[in-house]
Order: sequence, then C-alpha cells, then structure tokens
Amino acid sequence: MFERRSPLAEHLAGGGRDGADAQARLRLGEIHGWHLLQVGALRHAGAAIGAAFEAVCGGPPPASPRLVSHCGSQRLYRIAADQYWILTPEPQLPAALAAALAPEVATSTVLTHARVRLAIEGQAAASLLTHLVPIDLREKNFPVGAFAQTGLHHTPVLLERSAAQRYELYVLHTFAVSAWEWIIDSALPYGYDLDEGQTGQKLET
Repeated sequence: MFERRSPLAEHLAGGGRDGADAQARLRLGEIHGWHLLQVGALRHAGAAIGAAFEAVCGGPPPASPRLVSHCGSQRLYRIAADQYWILTPEPQLPAALAAALAPEVATSTVLTHARVRLAIEGQAAASLLTHLVPIDLREKNFPVGAFAQTGLHHTPVLLERSAAQRYELYVLHTFAVSAWEWIIDSALPYGYDLDEGQTGQKLET
C-alpha cells in the first residue's frame, strides 16, 4: 500500500520556540491516521443518500452546514447543499460508502492524500487564528463543533473548532508548507511547541 509522506515532516522536526513572555502558549502539529471521503449527491437522490449513510456510517447525512455531526467514530460535514465530507479513522469505510452509492445517486472522491490536517491548540489558539482567517471565533459565533470553509492567505481551508482551545485545519496538500509557514510566523509572539504527529481523531484540551 502507498505510504503517505507528510510535506511537513522536516518542518515539524525543528522544535518549538518561546514567545515574548518566555512561554509557549500554543501547541501546533499534524494529525495522522485518518481517511476523508467527499460525496456529491445528484438531484433527487436524498432518500438513497440517506439509506447509504445509515447502512455504512450508522446515521443520517448531516443537516447543518455549520456544525459537525458525529456518528460513531466518524465526523460528518455538510460542505454544500448536496456535498458531504466523511472523516473516519477506519480505512475501509470510504470504499464501503462509495460502493453503497450507485453512480446515478452520487459521486465519491477520496481526499485523504489531497489534504493535510493540522491541529492548533492552547490558550492563544483563537488569538493566533484571528491573524490568519476572516472569521469571528468568539464562542457565541463559533462554538465547539462548528466548522467553516474559509481562506488562509488566499488558500482555501476548512476550519473546525474541535475543543474549547483547539482548532483543526484541513489544507490542500500542495499548499501545506506555505500555510504552515504563515501559521508559524503568526505564532512567534505567543510561543509554541511542536507535535510531530498526533494520531486519528484524538482530542486534547
């Protein structure tokens, strides 16, 4: 099986740095051990899509375009009116869901190797992100479980708040190094530690 190599491997090995107050108020890293499938529903396929999700994921497709749905170990995102992301630690699930969707019902695309998943956590996480994305990250507007598609220096990303002081970014593989450098530059005043590789969907607060 093809082994995925992170474009950030060398960058993550460089170690952290203290901020202006001689502290590290951020923890930055990459998350491994996940699989991502995008499903695009065709017209009038709602019932068939629902049946496939129920059979394979154990629950219905997500309804909210702003909040992540959880179904077992899966995270489900409604990224457009008729498009969904399914994030899972189970390597066989994307193929199983794709097989359950007839060609006249939906298209499915595996995005695992097309995205890099980053974690930003710590007491300064929201402050850091205000320098990077045009989103109001106050709790009332972007609570735990919220997600949004936005831009990081004109690079498309999906941002999720996975815990009170933790955010996850899904970045295009080809722009991962540039996005990482922007994040590191903005993190310098706060100080940061680096995590060379978190696994799966583990959440740390």
